[in-house]
Amino acid sequence: MARLPNQNMTPGRPVKPAGLSKVASAEWDRLVKELQQSNIHIAKAHGLLIELAVAIVSDMAYARKTVEKEGEYILNKRTGDTKTHPAARRLDSLRRDYVKVLSALGLRTPVSSPVEDGPSLEDMLNAKRML
Repeated sequence: MARLPNQNMTPGRPVKPAGLSKVASAEWDRLVKELQQSNIHIAKAHGLLIELAVAIVSDMAYARKTVEKEGEYILNKRTGDTKTHPAARRLDSLRRDYVKVLSALGLRTPVSSPVEDGPSLEDMLNAKRML
C-alpha cells in the first residue's frame, strides 16, 4: 500500500466535520472512498487536508456557477476592453490549490513510467566505459 512520505500514522477514517455544504459533504465521501480504494493510507490526522480539499471543491462549484451565469469575460466599462471575469481567475487559482492538496494527500501523477525492455541507463554507461 502507498504510504504518505515520512508519515507512520495509524490508518483510520477521518471524521467528517458537521456543517459541510451539500457539495462539500458529497466530495468528502467521494474523496475518502477514492483514497481508500487507491490503497493510500489515511489517518484521522488527514481530516484537515481533506476538509481543505472539499472546501476548495465547494468554492470551485460556486465560481463555476458564476462563470456560467455571467460569462468568462466581462467588459471594462471605463475602457471598453474585455477582461477575464474575477470568478474565472479564482476558478483557475482554486484548481491549482486543489492539485496541491491532492498531492499532499498522496495523489501524485507519475512523471514517467519505467521502460520494461532494453538496457538500463547503468548498462549503457558501463558499455561506454568499456569502449
